[in-house]
Amino acid sequence: MSTYRNSFTFLFASAIALLLATFCHAQRPVQVLYFRAASDAPKEAHLYVGDKMVAETRLPRDNFSETFEIPAGDFKLLFLTGLLEEGKKAPKGAPSVGISEKWQKVLLLVFEDKKNSTMPIRVQAIDASDTVFGPGSIYMINFSDVGVAGTVGDKKLVLKPKDVKIVKNPVSENGYYPAKLDKYVVGEEKPQRFIRQMWGHDAEVRQVLFILPKPAPLHATYYCAPIQGLVASENEKRTSNTDL
Repeated sequence: MSTYRNSFTFLFASAIALLLATFCHAQRPVQVLYFRAASDAPKEAHLYVGDKMVAETRLPRDNFSETFEIPAGDFKLLFLTGLLEEGKKAPKGAPSVGISEKWQKVLLLVFEDKKNSTMPIRVQAIDASDTVFGPGSIYMINFSDVGVAGTVGDKKLVLKPKDVKIVKNPVSENGYYPAKLDKYVVGEEKPQRFIRQMWGHDAEVRQVLFILPKPAPLHATYYCAPIQGLVASENEKRTSNTDL
């Protein structure tokens, strides 16, 4: 009986160790978009955690990049224009963004920052975990000074200036649905018509919708970028960069 118990204990401990090892090496899928970058802006980036490069990616302008991967864990992700020389640390001014260990999938939004001489960008990270901003949902970012309200499919929306809202599955089935949104301009009593369109819903596709400032009388416009294929590869240990 003791031999059986010892064997069972060994197998159980081995299974737990394997599970922990898999978790520690797990990779998270990431996509990035450098929204409306200038023609002379950086076109690619090397991503570091400390002095270890964990990914290299293009910085596309209009649509999100192909999926790449970063390790699991809670860390600050650094952006550099090139490779670090061996034994050297990243410059203090390198643009960075915090990544939570709880995030299972990540989207990165890159914007111009001419004040940064190391790399003229700033980065915003989005938790794109399936339970937070999952497939079929719309991540709405309002960069303008107008409020936006109305309906997106079956969902009501009230989006304040400089705010963010996630519309989860505007309709229950794939297909087209009406988007009816008005904009509310400070100092004006009545709302202005903003969007009256048919939008498409795909339960497998996330979308990021930017509401952008425009001069009066428009005050705002919008741009939508779809995200497809945000999944980790089956091989989670492709490179030694997985170990932090």
